[in-house]
Amino acid sequence: MPCVKMPSMMVLNEHNHLPGLTEEAQKKLDVGKVVVLGATASGLAASKSLIQLGLGNLLVVDEEAECLSAAAEELHDLTEEFPEANVLIRKEKLQANTLERLVQNSSVVIDALSDWQDKLLASDVCMSVGRPLIHSGVIGFRMQIYSMLPKKSACLRCALPLAGIDDVPHKPTSPIGVSAVAQMVGSWQSIEALKIIAQIGATQGNEFFKFDSLSGEFEIIRGLDPPRDCPDCGSVRRHK
Repeated sequence: MPCVKMPSMMVLNEHNHLPGLTEEAQKKLDVGKVVVLGATASGLAASKSLIQLGLGNLLVVDEEAECLSAAAEELHDLTEEFPEANVLIRKEKLQANTLERLVQNSSVVIDALSDWQDKLLASDVCMSVGRPLIHSGVIGFRMQIYSMLPKKSACLRCALPLAGIDDVPHKPTSPIGVSAVAQMVGSWQSIEALKIIAQIGATQGNEFFKFDSLSGEFEIIRGLDPPRDCPDCGSVRRHK
């Protein structure tokens, strides 16, 4: 299990003048833990952004040793600049019991997976253990982002049809994509994670964002509250 070490209190002196990013907020980032599921292009972009924002603990998980090796090599380039963050790279088969163990002590989980069945499984597990999940989907030039907040948001299984996505691929999507789109997705996810952990700004827990970078069309589906008849997010809502 390769381990890469990097920063937490990174650019406090440079960033604490930004609205909301106070010393207290930076301290929350310093003790925060993000689990990135998928050593994909978007997962790597999110990881790099979080390290640069001052996150204290990062875990990148994937089933493919080759992807993890490449991610470890790229992340290692940040070690000299950000020597204090704890970054782990771990090879794990994504099953329900494994995911629960990995995410139960996290602050936020980032979905950078290519297999849509794994995405749904991640939603199920995060809803069950009460951990925020920042979902993303990328197909060609199109992207989508959804921050699932247990007790506030619909689970991914409910949110997708509410957002007009009735069918998801039964097989992993191609890893070949548009790098610029992956960079946008990862950066957006890192900002969402920042807001949740540091408790600054407004988190989009009931909003589903869709963007087509070719046409420039941007759509927001709002009001994605947990349906009461859902056995996952509905039951969480009933017991809050």
